[in-house]
Amino acid sequence: MQTPELQPRLDKALTLFRERYGPGEVLALRAPARINILGEHVDYVSYLPTSSLPFGSREHDMLMLFRPTEDGVVRGASTEEAFAPFAFSLDEETIPDSKQQSWESYVFSRAVPAAHWSNYARGAAFFARWKHGAEIRRGLSFLIDSTIPAESGASSSSALVVLTGAAIRRANNAGYRPEELARESAQAEWYLGTRGGALDHLGICAAKAGKAVHISHADQSIELVALPDTRHRWLTFFTHAAAKGGEAMLEYNERAAVSRIIIPAILEDLRREMSWLDDDWNDALGKMKRDLSTACDELESLLGELPESLTLTELSQIHPKAFRECKTAFPTLVRERSEHPLKVQSRALHHLGEVARVTAAVDLLREPKGDATMKALGQLIDSSHESLRDLYEVSTPEVEALIEIVRRSPQVLGARLMGGGFGGSVLVLAKADNAQGLVDLVRKEFYAPRGASIGKVMISTPGDGLAKIDL
Repeated sequence: MQTPELQPRLDKALTLFRERYGPGEVLALRAPARINILGEHVDYVSYLPTSSLPFGSREHDMLMLFRPTEDGVVRGASTEEAFAPFAFSLDEETIPDSKQQSWESYVFSRAVPAAHWSNYARGAAFFARWKHGAEIRRGLSFLIDSTIPAESGASSSSALVVLTGAAIRRANNAGYRPEELARESAQAEWYLGTRGGALDHLGICAAKAGKAVHISHADQSIELVALPDTRHRWLTFFTHAAAKGGEAMLEYNERAAVSRIIIPAILEDLRREMSWLDDDWNDALGKMKRDLSTACDELESLLGELPESLTLTELSQIHPKAFRECKTAFPTLVRERSEHPLKVQSRALHHLGEVARVTAAVDLLREPKGDATMKALGQLIDSSHESLRDLYEVSTPEVEALIEIVRRSPQVLGARLMGGGFGGSVLVLAKADNAQGLVDLVRKEFYAPRGASIGKVMISTPGDGLAKIDL
């Protein structure tokens, strides 16, 4: 895959690659920015049949130029000076064989590595070593060129994991399927101490031009749904860095622990103790495909049986098994927030709301009705933001300020926080003929008062996913 628009970037990157690594054959891969329309913070939920609806940006991406090396060393560099070159050996850590120890057990038994962009490459390379063993012996020399703003919620980090995972497999003739690579890349990213799901990686790997990717997280199956792109545009406006370490990681992992472990454990106990709740729960889940509105109303009522909050110390007393799971998967969270009340019920209500919104959006796109479809989609996007702000509590004052500005425009159909939260970007659905005017408005009223003359802005339409580029 190659387009005329890519050629100037490729020529420049190829020159820099050869200056750094010398002459010889060079291979190239492209991964798009992941733009998630709906279904945020639900890809790590198991107790509900959740789904998400991302697409891959045609206009914004990360390119990786690479060359296999025989010395087992991975060398990385970027065209951006902010990201310093690095190198590490595939033998730098003693990686267990997949038959000896689970990846989860391995990565969560280690100390969280100090923040550095090389960790995304390490996670991808070490996961491949864990899965394929001695088959992964050749290293890489690679150069990244990206138009995806870092820490923006558009998954530049996941793009790097996917690209490194694909390149290290290609270098060692270890075959992969795109969806398989996506799922494994999600696990590889746990190397950094988070325990997210596969939304970003599936969106990057499975994207197709003119389509949204409907991801069912229960079985990680996908369905491609037509996404109109002629009269509308998807804009993302960067607010401030969504830091991946420190307090932000604790906040993210708190929500992941509640969603992955605590809510399922409490529901299991409640359903065992109250047979009526078990019957009603199963009945409501069965209705979801036939009568979503009624099913969601019933599930919302049943989720009212969950506690509003509880501490990890309380969890250790009422559900020691779940506490042990938290201690294994989220050791820093358990160590530093044992007495901190973890919100439970509101997080579950967000999950349920996103289930309803994604389902409604897919139904709209399957039977489009012109502008009415996009207007209704925008209303769902607005509703998603309210839930992320009020129930999941991942917004920030800067995000709210930007959303207030863009919603002044009558050409904006919907706006919400996109990505993990605590910063990052705001996603805006707007009419195509208003896109540049909206960019000018945000530059004047949001970026300029904060000392940024341009700001990090992406205007996207749905394009293809992970692909090889012929140089």
